[in-house]
Amino acid sequence: MTEDKPQKQASLGRTFGLVAVLTVLSKIAGLARDIVVAQAYGTGVIADAYNYAYMLTGNVLILFGGLGGPFHSSTVAILTPRKDDRNSGLLMCQVVAITFLALLVVTALVFLLAPQAVALMQHSYKGGDTARFAEQTLLQLKIMLPLIVIAGLVGITYGVLNVYNEVFWPSLSPAIASLAIIVALEFFPDLSSGIPLAAGTLAGAAGQFLAQLPGLFKLKLNWALPLKPQSGLSDYSAMIWPAIFSTSVGQLTVYVDGAFALVLGTGGWTAIVNSNRLIQLPLGVLLTAMLVPMLPRFTQLAADNRPEDLKEELRRSLRFLWFLCLPLSAVLLTIPGPIVRVLFQRGSFDAQSTALVTTALLFIVPSIFFYVARDLMTRVFYALQDSKTPYHVALMAIFVKFLLDYLFVLVLKLGVAGISLATTLITVFNLTLLAIFLRKKIGNLGTMSLLGPLAIMFLSSCLCAAVTLGTHHLIAGSLPGSGLVRQLVAVGTASVAGLLAYAACCLTFSLQEPLMLARRFPITRRFFANNDSLK
Repeated sequence: MTEDKPQKQASLGRTFGLVAVLTVLSKIAGLARDIVVAQAYGTGVIADAYNYAYMLTGNVLILFGGLGGPFHSSTVAILTPRKDDRNSGLLMCQVVAITFLALLVVTALVFLLAPQAVALMQHSYKGGDTARFAEQTLLQLKIMLPLIVIAGLVGITYGVLNVYNEVFWPSLSPAIASLAIIVALEFFPDLSSGIPLAAGTLAGAAGQFLAQLPGLFKLKLNWALPLKPQSGLSDYSAMIWPAIFSTSVGQLTVYVDGAFALVLGTGGWTAIVNSNRLIQLPLGVLLTAMLVPMLPRFTQLAADNRPEDLKEELRRSLRFLWFLCLPLSAVLLTIPGPIVRVLFQRGSFDAQSTALVTTALLFIVPSIFFYVARDLMTRVFYALQDSKTPYHVALMAIFVKFLLDYLFVLVLKLGVAGISLATTLITVFNLTLLAIFLRKKIGNLGTMSLLGPLAIMFLSSCLCAAVTLGTHHLIAGSLPGSGLVRQLVAVGTASVAGLLAYAACCLTFSLQEPLMLARRFPITRRFFANNDSLK
């Protein structure tokens, strides 16, 4: 037993490192996509139309198809105990077939209801050209409809590959989706229409699914579609629908936000979407890299009835995620304007667009701290085969989010800041309820032991913010010129200086997380392996 634990931890560390590197590459591709889209369409009517059409179609790929999404989580939960059974391939084929048919029905319903939905949006949209907004939204929505079906298939294949520790293509394939959009806009540009954008989105999603198939068929499973229901199919059916709500609560509330954003005028919804994508850049790396190796680990500990070990893994994962997300939050809060400007302000994305996105970003960045904890805790419930508790919490959160949006947007008139602030508060609300219910389920979580390390991390984050701000002010004021290179050097140098100050402060207080992070990379791992004093 003592030899197995270090081996498992080393395996988890290697998986974390690989997934982190691949996810970073995918996120870089996603950032490049956002830059190209912003340059082409800015925060204008066509951009708003695309983001609303994507909300009803492409957003399903984020909701359902991503790593950690409901199809992925449910597949991991039912397949993990059966992974050594070759006939589990029969179960997966039935899962794919049922999911395909169910989402095909959903696609047909969206197609039939789309004109009425877009008409309602047009009535509430406070932008300039409402007729053009409606025309472009409906057109792009119809092009992207197949994404609803593709989402479920991607999620299931991600789950199967995750169980068998095949993480390469699931982690890298989102880059295919981003690159397809870049290619569409670069080689088939049409600034008067969103057709290239919608078509590129559809092509990218299809490529994302197809990239999973070679790894899937390499698995030595019995791939066939039997008529007789397989063992585990009823468990999957019972879990998937609650999982769609609970796993994706952070995304489901997007629909509430989208409804209230209609009254913000042209560019309001696009600014909120862009600010969300900016925080999803670090969040996607952290959550994907941590949850991919940890979800099977949580599931196995729960199946082995080892609640104390499960809680220890939860606390260890929380500390590590918080260690990583706090300095990133500090940088984003300190120089949000320069970051948005250097990334997006060119082409159709003007100074007004920068101001809108910066405002939305400032109020949503604090949610990162609570977001990572909420998602990690949700996965513990699924490891315990409990999808009902997160489901009920999700329903309550959606209702509270509606009230918060109503208060901040329609009553207090806070604009994009109101929607972002509501998002942060609902994440706190959701995490609090999950923690209370998880404690009732498995006992004291031992979170008091996290207060000391967390205090050190917060202190180090304050130092990070101060160093970042001071360095940016110094460099921005001393470098000649005012072009992109000067802005990039100022933002990049300030960010690196702040992150180094954070790491140095954490090491000064003997925090273990910097060493844990260093051990996950091949170069530094060898250093620690050869230095007994640092093990």
